[in-house]
Amino acid sequence: MSTVLGFKDIIDIPQWRTRSTAWGGTSAAGASMCTDHRNNWMKNPFVYYLYNATVFYKYAFKSDEWMQITSPALAGTFGAGAGSTFVASAGPSGTLAAGATTTTVVLNTALASAVGNNQLANRGDGRGYVIRIIANAGAGSAGFTEEREIIGNTGGTQPTIRVASAFSFTPASGDRYEILAGRVFLLSASTLAANIYKMYDVATNSYIASLTTTNLPATIANDCSIVMLDEQYVPYDRQPGEGLIVGASTYDGGTKYCLLATDSGATSITGQATAGDSGVLQNEYRNFQIRIVEDVTNPVAVGQRRIITSHTAGTSPIYTVAAWTSTPSTDAKFVIENNNDLLMWSSNSTTTYSFRFGGFGADGSWSTAAAPGTGIQYAVRGTAMAAGCSSLASYAIEPDVDKNARHSYIYSFRGGAVASLDMLDIAGGANGVWSNAIVYGGTAATVIFTTGTCAKLDAATNEGRYGYLSYNGAQRSLRFDVKNRVLEPWCTNFYGVSTAYVGDRVAIATFIDPDDNTKLSFMFNLYSNTGLWFDCAITR
Repeated sequence: MSTVLGFKDIIDIPQWRTRSTAWGGTSAAGASMCTDHRNNWMKNPFVYYLYNATVFYKYAFKSDEWMQITSPALAGTFGAGAGSTFVASAGPSGTLAAGATTTTVVLNTALASAVGNNQLANRGDGRGYVIRIIANAGAGSAGFTEEREIIGNTGGTQPTIRVASAFSFTPASGDRYEILAGRVFLLSASTLAANIYKMYDVATNSYIASLTTTNLPATIANDCSIVMLDEQYVPYDRQPGEGLIVGASTYDGGTKYCLLATDSGATSITGQATAGDSGVLQNEYRNFQIRIVEDVTNPVAVGQRRIITSHTAGTSPIYTVAAWTSTPSTDAKFVIENNNDLLMWSSNSTTTYSFRFGGFGADGSWSTAAAPGTGIQYAVRGTAMAAGCSSLASYAIEPDVDKNARHSYIYSFRGGAVASLDMLDIAGGANGVWSNAIVYGGTAATVIFTTGTCAKLDAATNEGRYGYLSYNGAQRSLRFDVKNRVLEPWCTNFYGVSTAYVGDRVAIATFIDPDDNTKLSFMFNLYSNTGLWFDCAITR
């Protein structure tokens, strides 16, 4: 049965309601929340809560209950500067063994940890995880990318997986798989040490430890603001996997839109002559990612991901990339997506720290403007971040006709008891370009951002325009329009709070009707120095 939302302004005002008290009780500095920002049913059904270095929870927002996860055993001294984020495209990945059918595949590359029978068929709400098959092994491969929901699996580290509906081909030995279950980035604080940074692998309920800390600050402190530019995070009116631009072609059995190439070269691919990407501005999507999603002429080209280093404007834009391992065909299908970089600002610094996940999990290394890694070496901001910093990306909007709003803009409230808003345009140059203290609507002498301020983007409703802020860790909340650069009052919680702590205690969850795709998002907020947990329906 379809859902009908009939909220009326003034009559139906946003109102906070109490939810189940956080299992950990009173929280302290550095505690953080994160959720999956996918905008369809694939969205992970939990809020993840890093309580401290040894305590980690998940909250089922569909049933209003908490559960503790095995300890992450993070190094360091947990406190201000700690943080977490959800990485949707990360997860188990590798190649397939022989023996596939159109409805089953056998994993060759082992999972990080053994799974039980049918464990992958229930992510915690009765739905299975999604597996992506990339048919690119070579002779005998189909050259397709197709995704299916998992409905069963055998146990072990190399299970046989059954999917809900048949692939249009029989996967070959050596074809690639990616289980799009997601991973949670977890960062502790204080002096840098081994295991201060770990990943929680959702599908296998296990941790990936001993990840690189090279190029992180020697001491993680003060506060932490994170933006995840995940390839699965798309505009509000697209599906994960379709990218940021509506293409004129389709893949995955016609279920997803994509762009159709009109030419290619050893270090380039050319877009559409009409529709699709034919109206891009020069370098509008520099530093974004090209992913080849179908190539029946040259199957080994499928699945390649490359960062766009530059591109031309208008009809048949030419995208320059690092050399292809195998040059795509001149009529290959591709998407333009976020680049899988995690961007972080920490420790009262101007440095932008970035980590490249590459779509395959925790397989990268940290980069800064002065130190190379696998991610982009983003420019330093003009003024250091401070306590109360928060950042919001604009990938979920549709840009306006004049491109005054773009997918490449990241807005970052500086914190430190000022109202200043800085903006990073990741496409503005080879390393992105910062604009310091930009003009925005809604500023006021009494609105300054300090200890306790945190924010999250609602990528699913209201045209992906709004990020929601818990203001200074108190009762007030605000929202920022990332398309029109306006700060608005949002909704007051009448329950008082005594102490504000540094930490990202805001989360966004979305109701998605499976019958008609009606969506309603909720802002969740955990009060500082308490275990009180509230939510507010985003009714307008």
